[in-house]
This record gives sequence, C-alpha cells and structure tokens, in this order.
Amino acid sequence: MEHAKKKSPLNFIVGLVVVIFTVIGVVSVVDFAADKVRSAANKAKQEQAQVYEDFISPVIMNDPDTFDDITKANFQQLLSIAIWSVIDGGADPEKYEYTDDGMLMPQKEVEDEFISLFGSEIAVSHSTVDGGDGVTFKYSKKKQCYIIPITGIMPIYLPDVTEINEKDNSVVLTVGYLASSDWVQDSDGNMVPPEPGKYMKITLGKNGDGSFFVKAIQNAD
Repeated sequence: MEHAKKKSPLNFIVGLVVVIFTVIGVVSVVDFAADKVRSAANKAKQEQAQVYEDFISPVIMNDPDTFDDITKANFQQLLSIAIWSVIDGGADPEKYEYTDDGMLMPQKEVEDEFISLFGSEIAVSHSTVDGGDGVTFKYSKKKQCYIIPITGIMPIYLPDVTEINEKDNSVVLTVGYLASSDWVQDSDGNMVPPEPGKYMKITLGKNGDGSFFVKAIQNAD
C-alpha cells in the first residue's frame, strides 16, 4: 500500500551513511545510519524513532513475510535475520575461527540474537538457511556453528519509523520501507531518500527489563 510522502521537513531524511565492512576478507555487509532533521520540540521523538529503526533494521532488511503472531512466522526467515543481525551488530572478526569456506559463527550467538529479536516463545532449531540474494548460511552440526561465506549483500529495505503508538505491553510502529537501491544524491552531495515502497505495521512486545522484541509484522492497511 503506497501513501503520499509526508511534507514535514522534520520527517525528511537528509543523509545516509552506508558502511561496508569486511570480516578479515571473509564477509562484507552493509550497515547504515539515517540522520533526520531535528528541532528542539521533536528531538526526543526522533531519537526514539531512531532507536526503533536501529532495532528493526536487520528484521526488515530482507523483507520477511508478514505474520500476526510470531509463532506463525516463517522460521527460516527469522533464523536468517538473527544471523545477519549478529554480523551487522559489529561482531569482532578476531574471535572467530575460519575455514576455506568462510567464518565459523557459533550457534549459541545465533540463539542469543534470535531470542533478543523475537523473544523466547519459539524454540530455536538449527539448519542450513537461505541468507537472501544468493547467500547461504551452512550449518555444521558437528562444529555447532554456521559458516559465513565470502560475500556481501545490500539490504532490500531501510526503515523509516513514521508513527509510534505505545500500549501497556507493546509498541506498534508504522514503518516506511525505503528501497536501499533507490537513494539518489543531490547537487550538494546529500543522499535523498526515495518514496517508501510500502508501509508496514510492526508490533513490538516489551520485556521486563525495558527491552523489546518483534511480535508481528502486518500490512499497514
């Protein structure tokens, strides 16, 4: 579902920093940060939106299928997201082992990241999984790890949180999906965002410690 682009300059993304990092020549991925124009009146709100954008960015980067309940989600997609989130979270390359096929990521790290992103309602089972864009994360039961190949990938979408509705034990975000391939540069060298390809509702549950986890991804309409 497409919506008209908001005219408020306070919601206008003025820059995009794309960081491509390489793990000892083994794996390169894209990280990003989108800085928005802030006024004194809405600075706190925009900073809050940025916190949510940072959290959900690995979730929406490969555009997973919608689900009303996390237990009904495509588990393979969630597993892939957890692996990408470990990589994109600044994992120290020096602490991992390597083979000719790539970097060995312990399954425990993937499990911890999975729970951090999606809560503990789903038991994590390990298997080889599609990482998107032709990337495959092979699982080694013998070594209890995932083999991260020599490759790189651009996220399909970047998030733009446009609305935040907080409830007792959850937060419902309206998120514009910005195609990462459609950003352009203006005459001043600033990165200009595209119109959102679509809007989605992402519901986050709240943990007792104040952190949150993804409960649902639904069409905005």
